[in-house]
Order: sequence, then C-alpha cells, then structure tokens
Amino acid sequence: MVVRVLGLLMMFVCTTLTARLLGPAEYGTYNTGLSLAIVLATLAPLGTDRVLVKHLSLNQSPEVAAPEIALTHWCTLLMSGVLLAGCLLGAVLFQRVGPHAWSQAASLAAILFVPLTLTYLRQWVAIPLVGTRRALMPEQILIPGLTLFLLTAMVLLTTRPLTASTATVIVSVLTFVVWGGTTYRGVLRPIYLQALQDRSTGAGSLQQRVTAGLPFVFVAVGSIVCQRGIPLVVSASCSFSDTAYFSYAMLVAGLPSLPLGIVGLTLIPRFARHYHNGRMEESRRLARNASTLIFLIAVVLSAGLLITAPLIPMILGAEWRAVTTLLPALLLASLVDCLTGPTVPVMQTTGMERTYSGLFLVYIPVQLLLLYGLSQWAGVQGAAVAYLLGRCLWNLMVTTLIYRQRSLVMLPARASLREGLSRLRR
Repeated sequence: MVVRVLGLLMMFVCTTLTARLLGPAEYGTYNTGLSLAIVLATLAPLGTDRVLVKHLSLNQSPEVAAPEIALTHWCTLLMSGVLLAGCLLGAVLFQRVGPHAWSQAASLAAILFVPLTLTYLRQWVAIPLVGTRRALMPEQILIPGLTLFLLTAMVLLTTRPLTASTATVIVSVLTFVVWGGTTYRGVLRPIYLQALQDRSTGAGSLQQRVTAGLPFVFVAVGSIVCQRGIPLVVSASCSFSDTAYFSYAMLVAGLPSLPLGIVGLTLIPRFARHYHNGRMEESRRLARNASTLIFLIAVVLSAGLLITAPLIPMILGAEWRAVTTLLPALLLASLVDCLTGPTVPVMQTTGMERTYSGLFLVYIPVQLLLLYGLSQWAGVQGAAVAYLLGRCLWNLMVTTLIYRQRSLVMLPARASLREGLSRLRR
C-alpha cells in the first residue's frame, strides 16, 4: 500500500505538472494518445497474461515459469504487430481525410504502445514471483519520478513550450528503459533468460494458449476500456480540451478507489488458494473484509477531495476551472465502485471469466452510448453523469451474479461498517 500510495502521489504530481505545462488543448491530445496506447497494450496479450499469472500463482518453479513466460510473450508479440500496424494506418488515414488532430493522437499511441505492452507483461510475471510491492515499484515510483525530474529540468533549462509529442517521447523512452533495467536483474533475470532460450513454443501451443486466454480478454480489457475508452469518446463528442478537463477530473476522482486497486492485486493469489482448496468460509470472509476496508477509506478520501477541490484552478490555472464542476458525479462513481469491493479478482479466480466477458459485452456499448449521447446533449457535464449511471448499472449486475453463482456477498459487512463509521464520526 505504501508503494502504491507513493506512486499515485508521484503520478498525480507528474500529471498535474504535465497538464499545467501543456495546457488543455495539448494535454487533451497527449491524453487521447496515451489512452489509446493503454487500451491497445492491454488488448495485445489476448488474455494470456491473466492465464500466466494464474499458473504462476500455483507453480513458481523456474522450469514451469520460463516456458509460460515465453509462450505469453510470443502470443503478445504476434498480436502487437497487428495492432501497431493498424495504429499507424489509422494515423495515415486521419492525416489524409481528417480529423487531423486524431492523426497526431494515433501517432502518439504508436510511440507508447510497445513499451507499455512490455511493462504490463513484466508486472503480471512479477506479481506471483516477487510480490506485489516489488512488482509495482518500477512503474509506480521510477517512471513518474524520472518523468517529473525531466519535466522540471526542461522547465528550468529551456524556454521552449512543452508539446504533446515531446511529453510522449519522454514517457515512452523512460518506460522502455525502466522495463529493461528491472527485467534483467534480480529474481526475474534468470527466468527471463531461460524464457529467451526456450524453444518449446510451437503453433499448436500458441493456439491453445490464445484459446485459453480469450475468456480473459474482457476481464483484462473491460475495465481499461471503461477508464481509457471514455476520454476517447469525450474527444469524439466534445473536444480535446474537454477531454483534458474530464481526464484530469477522473484522475482526481480515482484517488478514493486507490485501495480497490491495491487490495485487488494483493487478493488474487490468496483468494485463488482459498477458493481452489475449497475454503469457502475463508473466501467469504476475505471478500467482505476487503469490501469494508475499501469503502471506508474511499469515503474519507472523497470527503477530503470535495473540500480541497477549489485549489485545482489555483494550481493548474483559471482555464481548468471546469474540473471542479465534474468532481461530484465522478467521486460518486468511485464510491459506487468501492462499495462492491474487489469484484474483478473474485470473478477472475473463481472461474467466472465467461460471465464477466458476457457482462462487458452488454455493459461497454451501453456505457459508451450513454457517454456519447449525454455529452452531445450536455457537454462534458453530461459525460460525467453518464459515467456515474454506467458504474451504478455495472456494479448492480456484477454483485448480483457473483452472489447467485458463488454465494459471495460483495458488500461491506454491516457490523464492521457501522463500527468503522462510528469511529470516523468520533
């Protein structure tokens, strides 16, 4: 939690400085390219990364880990070539037929795509092998810290204005350097070297792994599409400046859901062992305790953010005032997510991948249509309300299905919640 909190604070400061240096229009372009790159990087493994972490959680021996890592990287490499070619083709087409701003966004996504893909794979390999803290530290601490250092140096040493392209190149290079430096050292070095020398991967094994990974595709991509696909819809229905306001407001509103991500990553190996060993009572207790902890922390953080929201225009500039008007709806959406606790790890480790994928097939079009329709009608304010409505719908569907299929209540325990709230009031 310490690593995740420090990393998020550094990312928050780094993003704030980037937004201030770029301004709404350039930051909107940069964020659109980054959002597209993150969606593509998450899609590239075709769910095989989730199969990998599941297998490594149960057997961590190098003899098993190296072939698993090699197989997952081969699957990702083949799909990455297709996605990268499509991204570059889109940049060319947008340049020829317009809108030209989307050509730049697609080009920025192509620059970021490969380093992000490699980094995400390294995280999934590292979580079961070296622990969540050490797995997340490079991306949570090193990349934002080095980016913050370089941006500060640029402000002090040059008078040239920062552009979306410059910021993208900085982040891309740093991400690739950190990936290389953290992969070929420590516990991961010998395993990755064995994976590079592995020759057991064939067409048949690739096909089998992709088939096994496909049910996880929406598990992997669904939440990212909800987070990063939304700025893309706002860009299409409003403007890149509105995307900047909405994206920064979502960053701020995402702070209360910090415990959700931390507990979710930490919960995967432990919950998987409890469930697969038939310890249902431990699984139920773990799910409810996690939901209680997550929700209580989210309530405190949301209240603090609402109180300090007027400081945002003072820090970023008066042109960013629209961010404060978006926060109430987006904070409510974060509280709704935290109320139901770590639903994604629970579904991922209890064999509900196909159910999860089916839900996303229904939910994502509804969420994006709500966003596009309400943002067309009421601008970026409508997009914030649409996001809140979509999150309420999603969490209602997920908690209902988990209870029906696995008899797990994904809500805070009432006794623990009452006790926690009484302590907060005191």
